[in-house]
Amino acid sequence: MAPRSQGRSALAVSLLVIALGRSAYADPKADIQAQAKAAMESYDLMDYDAAKKSLNAALASAKKAKLDKDPVAARIHLYLGLAAFAAGDSDGAKTAFVAAATVDPKIQIDAAYKSPELVKLLEQAKAEAGGGSKHVEPTSDGTDCVSVKGLQHNIVDSGKAGGPQPIEALVGSDITPVKVSVMYRIEGATEFVEAKLVKQGSCKYTGAIPAGAMHGSLIHYFVAAYDSNNKIIAGKGSSGSPNIMELSGSAAIRGDEEDPINGRKKPSKTGSTSVSGGVIAGGKPAKVFLAVTGGTGFGYVTGDTEGGNTVQRCCIGNSLVVITPELGFYVNRKLSIGLAGRIGLPLGANINAKDATTHSTIAPAALIRLRYGLTGEEGIRVMGQIGGGIMRNTIKLEKMASDGDTDIVGQGPLLIGAGIGYSKKLAGHVQFILDVSALAGLAVVKEISNLKVNNGASADVQLGFAIGF
Repeated sequence: MAPRSQGRSALAVSLLVIALGRSAYADPKADIQAQAKAAMESYDLMDYDAAKKSLNAALASAKKAKLDKDPVAARIHLYLGLAAFAAGDSDGAKTAFVAAATVDPKIQIDAAYKSPELVKLLEQAKAEAGGGSKHVEPTSDGTDCVSVKGLQHNIVDSGKAGGPQPIEALVGSDITPVKVSVMYRIEGATEFVEAKLVKQGSCKYTGAIPAGAMHGSLIHYFVAAYDSNNKIIAGKGSSGSPNIMELSGSAAIRGDEEDPINGRKKPSKTGSTSVSGGVIAGGKPAKVFLAVTGGTGFGYVTGDTEGGNTVQRCCIGNSLVVITPELGFYVNRKLSIGLAGRIGLPLGANINAKDATTHSTIAPAALIRLRYGLTGEEGIRVMGQIGGGIMRNTIKLEKMASDGDTDIVGQGPLLIGAGIGYSKKLAGHVQFILDVSALAGLAVVKEISNLKVNNGASADVQLGFAIGF
């Protein structure tokens, strides 16, 4: 009997160890944080669709784990706002920020993602969240429409699978929508589907999410009011930060709504604006950019001039006009690599190049540039560059030559340098650019096309614009 008793004891201990191990492993908050971290890795790679998908999944996990009022959920709402803003959906970003501030009024944007626009938007969201949203209880009659402001809707946290889910909203007289709709996305789908709400009385709109969509464990939805241009002017939730409705019960999918491949209803596009993966079409992040900047430059020059004169002492020359076109590719939201052309115009020279009938009029160079944004896609950024070509600066000679007093000093042809800049989004993918860059010209050869080149350095200050595609 003793061996049998010992065997039972060992089995009991083993089961206890397994149970304790499972209990220790089951940490929903850690799993949610891991989902959020993975989402922001996609965000850093400018894959905002993937980031939103992962964040919505994390938000659903938080709700199932009863953590939707926990700071971890607030952080997910905040990240959804960042992704929405980066995709060009400012309204969706603000809605997500309001949701974040409602859960955690002291929430802040991480330094790596902070920008003046985002900070301002979060402060506005905190002000709205702090004021609290007015609780509305829509009724079939007797609604006090005078007190209604904006779009008000009681979020539906749970619904029953297999039947239509009623949706009601109140719209105040301060907005004048052309239509009010509920946009819903079934579990596993990537697109939202529209169901229009019908106006009843002065301010009440009613409708439903159809029974065919009410299957699975949850459904994403938001209610929105649209203007004549199909632009959202007010909403409860957004494509980037939708409301989550948990479904109970089970329901089969009707045959006329079944997708033979995925086994679920095929989503459709609505109106002139499609929504895919929570990103409005047209709001995709730019992958390529074209920039043109212009300004002036100056340089430290020594050696011999192109007119055959000697620089008597160290002096500063200048290249009055410098133009730099650049074609680049975004590796991720902070890092880009580009091919730039530096075109200097050494104006003012009146001494001809040696053994030539004219003086030089242009200084061409080609550079490979790496840019890294310290604060994200806009703000302060640093730059490294390397390439080949020639830089030319005009200088005043100490002694006037027979044919003039202003000569040109050439530098290069190996060019290496760095710089710092600032960028500011103006509209869409258009940005304002300010660059301050320095280049060292290394004379790895003595002459280029019979013209003397020297070691030296030049610095440029330029302003311009960039447009992304």
